[in-house]
Amino acid sequence: MPESRAVAVVEPPPARRGWRERCVGLWREGLRSRLLRNIATVITGTAGAQAVTMAFMPVITRLYGPEAYGILGTFLSLSMTLVPVAALTYPIAIVLQRRDSEARALVRLSILLALGVAVLMSLVLLGFGERIAHALGIGVVAPYLLLLPWVMFCGALLEISQQWLFRQQRFRLTASMAALHSLLFNSLRSIAGLLNPSALVLVTTSALNQALHAALLGLGMFRRHADAPRAAPETAPSMVQMARRHRDFPLFRAPQVLINGFSQHLPTLVLAAFFGPVVAGFFALCKQALGMPTNLVGKSVGDVYYPRLSAAIHAREPVTGLLLKGVGGLALVGLVPFSLVFCFGPPLFAWIFGPQWRVAGEFASYLALAEYTIFLSRPCVVAVPALSLQGQFLIFEVVSTSLRILALLSGAVLLGEALITVQAFAAASIAIYLSLVAWVLVASARWYRRLGGDER
Repeated sequence: MPESRAVAVVEPPPARRGWRERCVGLWREGLRSRLLRNIATVITGTAGAQAVTMAFMPVITRLYGPEAYGILGTFLSLSMTLVPVAALTYPIAIVLQRRDSEARALVRLSILLALGVAVLMSLVLLGFGERIAHALGIGVVAPYLLLLPWVMFCGALLEISQQWLFRQQRFRLTASMAALHSLLFNSLRSIAGLLNPSALVLVTTSALNQALHAALLGLGMFRRHADAPRAAPETAPSMVQMARRHRDFPLFRAPQVLINGFSQHLPTLVLAAFFGPVVAGFFALCKQALGMPTNLVGKSVGDVYYPRLSAAIHAREPVTGLLLKGVGGLALVGLVPFSLVFCFGPPLFAWIFGPQWRVAGEFASYLALAEYTIFLSRPCVVAVPALSLQGQFLIFEVVSTSLRILALLSGAVLLGEALITVQAFAAASIAIYLSLVAWVLVASARWYRRLGGDER
């Protein structure tokens, strides 16, 4: 009988086969993940909006020039500092509610507070606005100060609408309206600039930005709400009850947001006061251009992570791993674009926005590093209210703002150099946001251990 021969079966190395299996498993899990689909939806809408804005920016920068852009940047620094606290940050709590009746009570409370704050701000500016502007060295924006209450109220309405839609998981509506808003708003600014390229036109059209966005979201909500089935009526708590239940937001979150906004926009104000509107315009363009990746991916991820983290915390699930995945993923996504700006800032800005903006590219080379740390910290920032870290975050914000002020004054007052001032601000921001990421990760692990879990 012929000898039987054993046939050797060659198998792939176990490690390699395991790596392939893990990759396929992660891909299939990602396709099934509702969280990742929601993130992709928000990113798609935000990407469309940012693509439209980026396409219009070279036109707008050539129409208006650095001085008009500097006046706009100074005005926006004031408005963007005040807008998040127009409703005392109560809109942030809308996502956290278990019942829709509670969320609706917070919506009504937020609108009423925003209206009252806008009226109070109008009275203050009518009496003292011009004197305040000249005392701060930013008299160039004195003619536009009465637009601030309008921008604050519309900004609060926009925040309320967005938080309600995030709560309802209606990410497609927010994504589509973001793209449509960007197209309409930038078209308005460009057409107005062709007719009269002045700071007055640039500021007044920009004051309509949040009003237009809020109106589009409102139209989308009411149109969909008319077709939705009516839910069973719930016992609605009063606005006073909700205000008391979430008093940590006005007590801790609102001061923190105000301080953070002040510290973020202080450089534009300092540069305008010490070096004039042209230098402030360079910095304003840098912040807008470099903030696009943060708005495109970082904010989208944060908007989706916030309800996901809230649900995980309500269910007493570990969240440190979820935060680490978000931070690590954003660090990889942002590495290439921010590195390109760091290495080639001046020629990039001169080519995209025009030769007169080359100095802005020098600023951008250093601000890119700071914006990168802001970008990757988004999941940790949105975890703060979900983990009830408002009080500690307020202390953190006071310390970090003091560090930014010290850096800015060292460059502007002691050394008198605009570029050194920007470098000092960038270094302070890097240290602040890396510390923030480490602190929130440690706090999330401690929170789960207090529940009796072992998060590894």
